[in-house]
Amino acid sequence: MAETPKWTISQLAAEVEGVLARGIAGDGQLIEGRAMQVKASPELGNSDKIVMGMSALPPHFSTVLHSHEAEEVAVGISGSGWLDINGKAHPMETGTVIIAPSNLPHTTRSGPDGLTVLWFYAPPGSEVRWLEPDAEGEDPR
Repeated sequence: MAETPKWTISQLAAEVEGVLARGIAGDGQLIEGRAMQVKASPELGNSDKIVMGMSALPPHFSTVLHSHEAEEVAVGISGSGWLDINGKAHPMETGTVIIAPSNLPHTTRSGPDGLTVLWFYAPPGSEVRWLEPDAEGEDPR
């Protein structure tokens, strides 16, 4: 790792919410209607064993039901919604921290104000698809 990565929560939120508002900005992109930014990953050369990023969901939006080997930690940054894990809805709002266990089907849903989430997962791997140039429209999870 070259330089120690460092961001502020407000900086990350502004970047990903800007992607949602404008369609693309910086290293973010729209993937199936939500804004997504991978900020730390072995693929980016700034972490070894963990992935970190931000997602911004528009109002009344739901991600595709998915599962992955990685355990995922989701932190509500703004807005509200639910993280549905294995069929059970867990309310999410600013400051909520939820851990999604490995290999359980889950989806994230936003409420009327949208939802911005800071997320971490390990082991890394599925973020590779978000970093590829043709990732638009795909949901690898």
